[in-house]
Amino acid sequence: MESVKTECDKCGTCCEKGGPALHIQDRDLLTSGIIGFADMVAIRPGEMVVQLDSGKPETTEVELIKLQGRDGQWCCRFLDPATRTCTIYEHRPQACRLQQCWDTGEVRKIAGQKLLSRFDLIAEDDPLLPLVRLHDQQCALPDMVEIAVSLEKADQRDRTLADLKGMVEKDLMFRTIAIDQFQLSLPLELFYLGRPLFQVLMPLGVRIMETADGITLRYSEE
Repeated sequence: MESVKTECDKCGTCCEKGGPALHIQDRDLLTSGIIGFADMVAIRPGEMVVQLDSGKPETTEVELIKLQGRDGQWCCRFLDPATRTCTIYEHRPQACRLQQCWDTGEVRKIAGQKLLSRFDLIAEDDPLLPLVRLHDQQCALPDMVEIAVSLEKADQRDRTLADLKGMVEKDLMFRTIAIDQFQLSLPLELFYLGRPLFQVLMPLGVRIMETADGITLRYSEE
């Protein structure tokens, strides 16, 4: 008789696929210092994210606060690669507590519900808050689906890349200000300003190159 799985093997596979989105119920993990701003990344509206139900990438309509990855991968930063265990297991986020690889029903129930955003966490007197708000207003993400379609059309590609170049430059300008004026580290930048636009565009085949005249965007279908 085939056995029915009923408990976690603690293999770390779920953690390797990426840290969870944080919910209002996880706020205590931040106020207690278990998770800090440098441990999180803001996924802004318009970014492509893998959907829990379909496993396919779609643009998110709401902001997500996720745990940062490690070594350029989405693997949760709190997974110990040597022991394959969670280093904050007793204080793990709600989605992790509900996660069951054999039955995703419970975690599906909270997907997209009562999500934390940066503005739930950044204090009103934080000197970076005005810059974050201005960046959100002036550097809203473009429609990624529309961008992908335009890039596939040879007669629209150059114009699309030119438009994206202006957006990338403005986004980088804000990041330069944050670094110069507030000495913002890269981990904190990913929380306060989210991922740079040029990184968000990479899955669409767009690559950024630095030249003597500034930056250039290239498109590759591979």
